[in-house]
Amino acid sequence: MSTTQGEAPIYQLWLAAVPSRIPENEARIYWNCKDDPTPVLDAGLRRASYLYVGSWGDEHEPENPYAGRGHCPANRVHSWLFYRGTIDCYQAPLLDEGLMAQLVELYRPRSSDLPADVIDLPRLESFLRRHLGLYLLTEEPGSETDG
Repeated sequence: MSTTQGEAPIYQLWLAAVPSRIPENEARIYWNCKDDPTPVLDAGLRRASYLYVGSWGDEHEPENPYAGRGHCPANRVHSWLFYRGTIDCYQAPLLDEGLMAQLVELYRPRSSDLPADVIDLPRLESFLRRHLGLYLLTEEPGSETDG
């Protein structure tokens, strides 16, 4: 998701922990940003828990975003979830211990990171731990948040 602040685009990462599996045809619509109907996805997002993770600008965009190497933690997590949601099949990735470990590792600050607005790692870990077994999407909340 992106917004504009002044002249520079700012990208925001929100995580949505969705309680129900999303059918592949609706996940395809979601990841391709289409406006086709997605009744199962829409119902799941209404019941989802949300967490604001961070934001970044164009200067944080890596040359190969699908390699999971952004120049800020939120950008790396966003890129990895997009990759996981679109490679092999379209899906909302299941949050299990393995995915949680990957996301935590990607989120760890690196010396090459540029300054960015991000939450602290324990807050992300807590959200992920509380929502193991649910499905993750990169989606802004419609109203309430659970962070």
